[in-house]
Amino acid sequence: MARSKRLWLLKMLALVAVFAMLAAACGGDDTSDATTADAGTDAGADTTAAGGDAGADTGGEVDLLIWASRDYYRPPDLWEGFMAANPNITVDVQVEANDDILQQMQRMQDAGQRLPDVIQDDTFLIEAYANAGLLVDHTPLKDRWEQEDPEAYNQILPIAWEENLFPADDPTGLYGVSLTANFDIIYYNIPVCESAGVDCASIESLDGFLDAMREVKTADPDIIPLTVQALPGTGVTTLKTMFSAAGAPYDGAVPDLQSDGGIYTLQWFLDASNEGLLPPEAISWGEDQARAAFAGQRAAFILDGFTVAGEYNAIEGFGLGEGWGVVPSPTQGDGNQISNARTWAVTTGAEERGVAWEAFQAIAHVGTVDQLVEAARGGSVPMRNSVALADPRLDEIWPFFDANLRDAYANSDSVPAGLNGGEVELVLEELFGEIVVGTDKTAQELADEYQPKLDEL
Repeated sequence: MARSKRLWLLKMLALVAVFAMLAAACGGDDTSDATTADAGTDAGADTTAAGGDAGADTGGEVDLLIWASRDYYRPPDLWEGFMAANPNITVDVQVEANDDILQQMQRMQDAGQRLPDVIQDDTFLIEAYANAGLLVDHTPLKDRWEQEDPEAYNQILPIAWEENLFPADDPTGLYGVSLTANFDIIYYNIPVCESAGVDCASIESLDGFLDAMREVKTADPDIIPLTVQALPGTGVTTLKTMFSAAGAPYDGAVPDLQSDGGIYTLQWFLDASNEGLLPPEAISWGEDQARAAFAGQRAAFILDGFTVAGEYNAIEGFGLGEGWGVVPSPTQGDGNQISNARTWAVTTGAEERGVAWEAFQAIAHVGTVDQLVEAARGGSVPMRNSVALADPRLDEIWPFFDANLRDAYANSDSVPAGLNGGEVELVLEELFGEIVVGTDKTAQELADEYQPKLDEL
């Protein structure tokens, strides 16, 4: 499933979860397909984790059940190093890639079944887990890690904790740690930029980005300055990223369209659409079609996820430094870049079994430098660990991940999120589609029309 489609689906599942909390879900055995960890891997040599002797709390053998949402987010050694350092602990890891971990756990909780001890899922869903009583407050676990292993603890970027504090407006608990996050960046076509005489590598503001799009269009009227997707149901990552980049404030998942940043963003896209800088046919484009325009060298720019760089680089004659380059998503005024994370969390099941600390230690192992760097080789995303971000091995794994991009990532904010995110996405898709196909409405008129729809959600 494409990333934006999966994002939209997951947000809708979060909405479903809220209603599920209002009525008991049906019990039953878990029938999802699971992948159990291989014992034979030798990837990654880091065997340290938080706190030393994990058996000190239980005084005996410990078996941990861990559910990960994707195979490439697991530590490359599949906790073998952790188990070697803690011989009383056995880890069974399963990949639950159907994006229904929350729903499965609710059914299991209602049926009195054993829950996994650790889960990993999109950070914007964690509040729903917490509201369902499925996760422990991680504050004492975090504090213990800081006390017992301050060196490893201090490597973790503050945002990894901060975005898991809920409720967001008045936090009462900490419900996990997000050790990795995807990051949207601007990919640019080097030959197109050079032909137009545009220094695309130096784009730093949204004004400068729009001017660059104008220049490449003037130099080559057949080029698509910015390829986007606007097919309903496929997400509006570009629009949401631009709202944040322009400094539009958010209330949970709801942007303030009538703010200065909101009006600026709407006007930016209206100008781009009216000047022919966006393809109107993108109203029928999903992620694949938008990417195909850039990969086929028919577009000058695309705002896309960090992980797609490998796909672009595999295109013959269109590799990094030859066909394409990257710059951080440009900002304007008080705007900021955003990153979309996944959270690891200890469940109430681990607490009930008396193994919450051991479960947390398994999470800490995921966040060690060697595991994070080696995971990058397997398709993972940038890490929320300052030492790992500076590791020279990344120069070979991600040669485009230069100091400018690393700094932007390290200072990025969380993707604005809320339990109504799925509904918000539908309204923003309608708004973006109207802009892409062309409209006579002003930015203020669009803001005044769509803001009440968002505020009702």
